[in-house]
Amino acid sequence: MCANYTPDRNERSQEHFGVSFEALDERPEAFPTNLVPIVRPSAKPNTLEVIHACFGIVPHWAELKLARQTYNARTETVATKPSFRTAWRKKQFCIIPAANFFEPCYETGKSVRWRIWHAKDRPFGIAGIWEVKPDGPDGKPVA
Repeated sequence: MCANYTPDRNERSQEHFGVSFEALDERPEAFPTNLVPIVRPSAKPNTLEVIHACFGIVPHWAELKLARQTYNARTETVATKPSFRTAWRKKQFCIIPAANFFEPCYETGKSVRWRIWHAKDRPFGIAGIWEVKPDGPDGKPVA
């Protein structure tokens, strides 16, 4: 995934994923280090929950600014890179509800921003992993 996307509107994702979203100061687009909704398995068996997490994984040992470099895990290295391997090993998988995401197109020789979305304008989920950083910037845990 590129460096930004649009989190899906709560009511659409709530219906699509069968979860309840809390109100969040929603921005039109999300960039690394922003808080965004993710859908993950809850402590109750066979149920999902929504939490607000940092866009870009922040391991317990790292500073929040690392999220600017850890928003895109690659299948070839997700199990071995220090930033991702603990979450991968613990199977801390999630779904990132999105309305669209953006990728650069270089056909003209310059970076042109392309928006990619579901053909029928439905929400979709992007695969993700998460980890909890116990000491976030405001003293609260950051997922």
